[in-house]
Amino acid sequence: MDTKKLSILATIQAGSLKKAAEKLNYTQSGLIYLVNSLEEEIGLRLLKRNSKGVTLTEAGKALEPMIREIVERESKLNDKIAEICQGGDNKLRIGAYPIYACYCLPAVVKKFRANHPGIEFTIHVGVAEDIEKWLVEDTIDMGITEADGKNADRWTYLFDDETYVAVPANYPFSEEEPITLDELKDYPVLYSVYNPACTAIERLGGSQQLNKITISSTDGSAQLCMVEQGLGVAFLSSLYINECPPTVRMIPLSPPVIRPLGIVVNPQVRTSGLIREFITHLKAAMA
Repeated sequence: MDTKKLSILATIQAGSLKKAAEKLNYTQSGLIYLVNSLEEEIGLRLLKRNSKGVTLTEAGKALEPMIREIVERESKLNDKIAEICQGGDNKLRIGAYPIYACYCLPAVVKKFRANHPGIEFTIHVGVAEDIEKWLVEDTIDMGITEADGKNADRWTYLFDDETYVAVPANYPFSEEEPITLDELKDYPVLYSVYNPACTAIERLGGSQQLNKITISSTDGSAQLCMVEQGLGVAFLSSLYINECPPTVRMIPLSPPVIRPLGIVVNPQVRTSGLIREFITHLKAAMA
């Protein structure tokens, strides 16, 4: 018996065929076909459908616990197979941006290891291009990055990362108000070629030319040090507020520049129960 057909029990939880189809990623007509095929195969009517929704028949109620157990056991079996194919069920390989690896990831990893003391973590730190390469090369199981045309179908939203302007504390900007690009026109801008936000900001400026000092580094901390020494201003993730020295201020932009960050799972591996649980921890940490 095809266990995919058994997964239609989600229709009971959802209360309607339309909701169940959405949950199972089927069209409604496709789900109805599966329901009819399953009932024909076992020779029993399992669901009662009417204008109020979907409910179990008496036969459906009698079989439901055993059917659910079969579906759950198959899911666990597939998870275990995936874990073995990945080299064991005690390893997680993660790719993340430097600032996220410094200030967000450690607490999640620490909490996860407390619940799973046997887990072996490998954390790779790099920019978006690195993470995409690691995913393709099967170096990591998941990466924390923005969505693009290559990974959009595998990307799960995590949080919005807002870009701030790091300025020396003695610059004449209000701490209470966002900074416009027009206000920055007379100041050198430490422009990172590795920061996608810089490209977005440059487009936002239109014909206005930034007074750029190009920085070929992925290290935002280095840019903070340069700002502190009066070399110019820098566009950095708001997460850098955590390490901003007293002589530097982090101020939001107007209009705001925000990039959604999320999780991309390696297309070469099945999303195991371990990976799903870790993703749940990541979402909870950023909620």
